Amino acid sequence: MIERSTQSESSPTQHSSLPVDDPNRAADVTVVVVTYNSPRHLEALGRALASGPLLPRRMLAVDNASTDDTVVRAKSAGFEVLETGSNDGFGAACNVGLRAASTEFVLFCNPDVRPSPDALGRLVAALIDNPAAAIAGVAFDKPYLARRFSRITGDIWIFLPTSIQRSLRRFSIEVPIDPTSEQVVVDYVVGAFMLCRVAALRLVDGFDERFFLYCEEEDLCRRLGEIGWQTLFVPAARATHETSTSSEGTDGKAMAPFLLHSLYWYYRKYHTRVYAEFARCVLSVCVIVDKGYRAVTHKEQAYGPGTARAAFRSINSLRCENNRRAGKGAVRGIT
Repeated sequence: MIERSTQSESSPTQHSSLPVDDPNRAADVTVVVVTYNSPRHLEALGRALASGPLLPRRMLAVDNASTDDTVVRAKSAGFEVLETGSNDGFGAACNVGLRAASTEFVLFCNPDVRPSPDALGRLVAALIDNPAAAIAGVAFDKPYLARRFSRITGDIWIFLPTSIQRSLRRFSIEVPIDPTSEQVVVDYVVGAFMLCRVAALRLVDGFDERFFLYCEEEDLCRRLGEIGWQTLFVPAARATHETSTSSEGTDGKAMAPFLLHSLYWYYRKYHTRVYAEFARCVLSVCVIVDKGYRAVTHKEQAYGPGTARAAFRSINSLRCENNRRAGKGAVRGIT
């Protein structure tokens, strides 16, 4: 479902008014940044969040047992630090920050995201102007793309050659958006920088912690949608994302098994068992074919070892294998 947003006169919850055009106003926002071995990003993020006309009231770094100086660097960058003592995943850490928030809104943000100066203000304005909306997200892409809920056809589409993708664009999970739109109602937004209404999230008990990494924001937006809340995509709110580098020494190939595992559990939750089992078989075959094609054509591999069978394994076994390969005590806890 992708549609232009309309303002609503009523809402499942009350909201405050906030003059977002007043320079250096303190917004009723708690920033929650989930960290794991990400010290080099925090100073720049802290500066970015403090450079806009609308400032967050509180900035929290929820640390998933970093093994370096992330905690020290986070404090020096202006963040309060909540140490979880273990790495139970992105969603679990976000819930720690959500429970600590006493503001109307909470902003979940990856350490390696750099928002434009007015991004936070635009998201706050969008939620205030649309009281039926629980979540607002920024644009990371050019062209501007909104996300649709995951499905098997969309997963297969990603693996196809570019020439074939163009003719089968309708199967993509991404939909082009008019950049002049103020905001658009979408299925979900990227969790790397999204503003949420705290009261709404608490109605659904926050993130589903069974998703260790990936799909957690999609699941959250879907559950909120089922009880009447909207998710907004705000094209004018911009941010850049240094994808898959939120933890030092971690890349997308190492994280790919977690993506396939989360997709399988997402399908188990929202579709039939037959659909979910078929999906994980299809995903595994696609990865095997892709790896073989890249090996034959001498192209860089996009998926790390064990990705093809990841959807058939437990999350604990994936975490242990990742730890052995990385030589660290835990994998990262951010998307």
